[in-house]
Amino acid sequence: MTRKGGVMDWYEGWREADLPSWLATPRQDFDRLAAVLLPEAGNLLVTQGVFAPLGAVLDQRGGIERVDNPPDTADAEGQLAHVQGLLRDRVRAGPRRAAACVVNCTVILPGQNDPGTAAIVMCAHRDGTAAQIVFPYGFINGQVKFDAPLLEDGIQDIFPPIRLRPYVRSHPARAAGYTIGVFVVHGIDRAEVLRRFAMTDSGVAEDARPACRAVASLPGGWTALWCNSADDARAHLATLPERGAGATIVTSFIDEPAYRSAAACYRDGVEIWSVTHDGATGPHDLNVTGTPPAQLPAIIADMEKEEADCGYPPGAIDFWFDIPVALVQCVTGFSYCQIDENSPVFNKIAESSLPA
Repeated sequence: MTRKGGVMDWYEGWREADLPSWLATPRQDFDRLAAVLLPEAGNLLVTQGVFAPLGAVLDQRGGIERVDNPPDTADAEGQLAHVQGLLRDRVRAGPRRAAACVVNCTVILPGQNDPGTAAIVMCAHRDGTAAQIVFPYGFINGQVKFDAPLLEDGIQDIFPPIRLRPYVRSHPARAAGYTIGVFVVHGIDRAEVLRRFAMTDSGVAEDARPACRAVASLPGGWTALWCNSADDARAHLATLPERGAGATIVTSFIDEPAYRSAAACYRDGVEIWSVTHDGATGPHDLNVTGTPPAQLPAIIADMEKEEADCGYPPGAIDFWFDIPVALVQCVTGFSYCQIDENSPVFNKIAESSLPA
């Protein structure tokens, strides 16, 4: 493990085959998708002279699923919108690492004065990174020959990312596709948290291969209990009334593939507020119960301003997904996607204390 720009890079030097299935590796993902889509595009160019937009998604394990069901229309923009819609449906239906679609266009390439033909591969990754890669082509002996890409422009997103923040591009690729639950506890110490949740600290720090559950001590006397299974976390949530006596417990439930995030606070096992977002309902969906922290209006205002200033159409990026995440960070100092030198060290929960 090394640090780049003060940020831990857990994956430097690893073979790609050894990486966790959920690790975001946009460049490799995009190249793999382009390698699958371009031959089919070339075949359609030879046989038909044009091709309808084609698409594909890369699943968590690196398998590629083709997506092409062009509508019965000669409208190129309509065909592209149709394929992009199919890709969005695939991504929202379950975890995907990346998606891409390809169209043929007339473009003026760098260093040239005359327009030429090219295949444009529009790529987007689940963490919000994107690329638009230009492959010039020509016909040689009745076959299509694609040249090396000459232009890459990161402005085209196929599906709305959860957020497009500067750290996404400047930091090492972060884990994408989280579906987790975190309990951040105050008022009782770490040992008591583990006792009440019937868990044992293994004393072994979690590495790049995440454990089912892990525990960390946070500044200010907070203890974080991380569950890598949403079902597991929901089972623990149901027991908070009897486990929460004398404690403040802030919960963070994250489902990135489904665009859902939620925060809530319990005192003595009783819920006193909750803030939830469901991006499938709409980019500005927000449900608030109880009396949330006073920081909530400022967080909403910040997200509204960032969305207005981002340069994308309203709702194109799911900024509001961040509202419950930011609220948990305001209250506890903890963010589930924090990757910096101040990131807490999580210890694995001993397997012997986990249910069979």
